[in-house]
Amino acid sequence: MKQKEKLNISFLNLAAQSPSLELNLAFSEKINLENKSDKHILFMCDRALKSCSVNIFNNRSICNICKHKAKKGFNEFKKRNPKSELVKVTRSDLFNRKIDHCNFDEENKKEFLMGVHSTISTQLRLDNMDLLDKKWRRVEKRMLESSYALFSYFDSFLSTNNVKNFVLFNGRLSCGRPLIEVSKKHSVNYLIFDAALNGKVPMYSKNEMFHSIDFEKRNSFITYLKWFKESRALAEQYFLSKINRVAVNDVAYTKNQISGHIEEDILDFKKPLISIFVSSDDEYRFIGSDWTQYTIVDQIDSIRELVHSKLSKKYDFVVKMHPNQKNIHKSTMDRYRLLGKEVTVLYPESYTDSYALIKHSEIIVNFCSSIALEANYMRKPVVQIGPSSFIKLSIANLVDNSSEAIDLIYNNKYKIMPIRGSIISFTYYMKPSFELPSYNFLADGVYTYGGKSCRAPLYLRLLAVPAKLYVHIIKGNKEILNNFKLYLINLILGQNRVKYGKSNI
Repeated sequence: MKQKEKLNISFLNLAAQSPSLELNLAFSEKINLENKSDKHILFMCDRALKSCSVNIFNNRSICNICKHKAKKGFNEFKKRNPKSELVKVTRSDLFNRKIDHCNFDEENKKEFLMGVHSTISTQLRLDNMDLLDKKWRRVEKRMLESSYALFSYFDSFLSTNNVKNFVLFNGRLSCGRPLIEVSKKHSVNYLIFDAALNGKVPMYSKNEMFHSIDFEKRNSFITYLKWFKESRALAEQYFLSKINRVAVNDVAYTKNQISGHIEEDILDFKKPLISIFVSSDDEYRFIGSDWTQYTIVDQIDSIRELVHSKLSKKYDFVVKMHPNQKNIHKSTMDRYRLLGKEVTVLYPESYTDSYALIKHSEIIVNFCSSIALEANYMRKPVVQIGPSSFIKLSIANLVDNSSEAIDLIYNNKYKIMPIRGSIISFTYYMKPSFELPSYNFLADGVYTYGGKSCRAPLYLRLLAVPAKLYVHIIKGNKEILNNFKLYLINLILGQNRVKYGKSNI
């Protein structure tokens, strides 16, 4: 019996948004070169999905950009990788088949819904899906339908072909998570890619999510051991960059904070200070993977328990919101405004220097913010409530909930953790080890694959302007006018520059 041809495949979706297209092509080429005898098939979304993270409302003009760039990118890929093929996936391919939901196990259903909610939470900065209005309920429904259809389509393909590797973007979102699930079902390697700092720092993984706690731990240790002799100097360089508001290989969010500044009423506190650093629930509540073994607490409810507990007899409190929370959903911000009536809350636009506040504090209570790594490096005791990506680096006193935090602090059972965990993490940030030779980050918003640009023509970009404006309005984005010049330049030049806000940690 003739053996089936060995295949590697990629899902070339979200092509309208650079640098996901360029990263996809470069990573696919890397896999192709590692498996030269195998054929590589790139599947292009040809208006197939009813809703995706780059085209929430399924606007035709956005699909046109996606298709144009995907075809343009594949043509370049074909020149460099002759043993490749483009397969267009249409709406009829996905939906002209009966999908029996009874054929999906509960884990599949949970993951599909998690991917949909992760996509929507990214768009709306919302952590409570019960608050979705009718318009977004329809989006949720269409995304979920697309997830089931994607799984079914590739379930059929993987059943009849000998596929070794499946390349896809991120894996956390609605059009990636079902592909991970179908890969698992057929024992196919799923290879995911993404990049930090708007494409500057590529990353990829095999059979593992980026936000996986084990992924963070393993790659941090590998990098640390590789750069062991230089690790302390690298860590110091990283920390000095952070306190001086210089981005290294992550975002410098403290640009509008005044160095050394702490608000006067905080300096007037008489008791030792506990500073509570919060982070965006929407960023980690729908991650899934190995996070599901931990309880993700409600930060605001937890803070209320802390500030109204017996600790209030011994300590004063301040809550420092993450500057990246400036665009969180109104419902969440309203809850923080109410919390501000019970405890001092420093809102995202605060000028208070995070590092000066850490230095001024007796104890740092943290949820998921990476500020914990820096507080530990500054030799402050950190009490972390719930999980984080760096939970296995031993930089904090770990507790599951606020009750445990209260007992730990009240009974003086906390301690300053070893500085090594912070050094390991900082070394990883300074020396990312993911290489994609055919991918080039030329400048913020400007990327090439194989030295070639994959930009769409100006007329397609102009036709998509109304659809993009509509999405901004529906999302409640109030910064369109403030960033009008940036958006206009992006439109004219066909680039994807971003603004990391002056009020960012």
